[in-house]
Amino acid sequence: MTRAPRGHLRRAAAPLALLALLAACSSTPRRDVRVFERSADHPSKLGSARLAQLTRARTALESGEPAVALALLEPLVAEADASFALRRMHQDALVALAGDDLKELSARARALAEAEPTADHLLLWARIAPSADAARAAVEHALTLDPRNAWAHYAAAFLRARGGDWVTASEGVQRALALDPGHRAARRLEAAILARGARSTEAINALEVWLAAVRDDPRVSSAERADAQLDLAHLLLVEGEHRRALALLNDVGPAESAVLTRWCLLAAAEQAAGRPREALSAAERAAEADADALLPLVQIAILHEFDLEQRDQAREAWTRVLAATRGATDLASLIQGLRARIVLERFGAESAP
Repeated sequence: MTRAPRGHLRRAAAPLALLALLAACSSTPRRDVRVFERSADHPSKLGSARLAQLTRARTALESGEPAVALALLEPLVAEADASFALRRMHQDALVALAGDDLKELSARARALAEAEPTADHLLLWARIAPSADAARAAVEHALTLDPRNAWAHYAAAFLRARGGDWVTASEGVQRALALDPGHRAARRLEAAILARGARSTEAINALEVWLAAVRDDPRVSSAERADAQLDLAHLLLVEGEHRRALALLNDVGPAESAVLTRWCLLAAAEQAAGRPREALSAAERAAEADADALLPLVQIAILHEFDLEQRDQAREAWTRVLAATRGATDLASLIQGLRARIVLERFGAESAP
């Protein structure tokens, strides 16, 4: 998930304004795991046998055995009352088995959605459609067929968020939650929207509750949990709670896609805790995880220059930043390249006789 800048509440200028602010904060609703229990799709409603089979399927998926997972999931999705969450997990197993080439799988999903245009078939097709336009059309068709389908409202909100329309995405999330207050995917997207809107305290609460609620749900992957933990650690760091962030980061489960982010956040948390050498080690691990990533190179340069006061190492690190930004066109890289050039020019001026 794309991380977005977070802001802070401004201090009220007058006592009356402060009282109003406190009243607003005290009235902010706090979420708890009980809201998830109101979902018709809560794990407790699956039954112990289904839950055990889903847990075995999840273990197989995350052990790199999608064929084993499929064998466990197919009898479950064949049941007349199979939920979309179950069908979604089944599709994830099919995707894992297909590897990098999803053309055949996508074509089969589209053919089924056209032959039997149910909301579930259309939403499954939307998940692996080759373009955003095709996905959007499938989701809109699903909503036309079943306007009270929480998954369809979630899918529409997800596509809006991915396209940068966060206001409409928020409205879609609220429609999904009005239909299913414990909808796991919608609650996760809600937390991302709260963070995007600089509502850090609410977003932290939403993520903490989400993680607690899905802890034993085999339909949620370890990668999804890791992503939520990293988002939560990021928010805790923004709020100055580096100890809680560190504890969380040290507990993040293994997820290949999260390695770089975890090490970068660990570097920031260790720096905030006043441990620059540990921060440097984490930043160096981040650089090893992705040789093309710019952020860890900048972290390394800053730590050498300011926290460790190692001038020669800082000069070398900023030189690496400058080299990494040559030819870049995105604003963030251009800014860091300019910063590196200014620092190196200053180093040169200071060393001149």
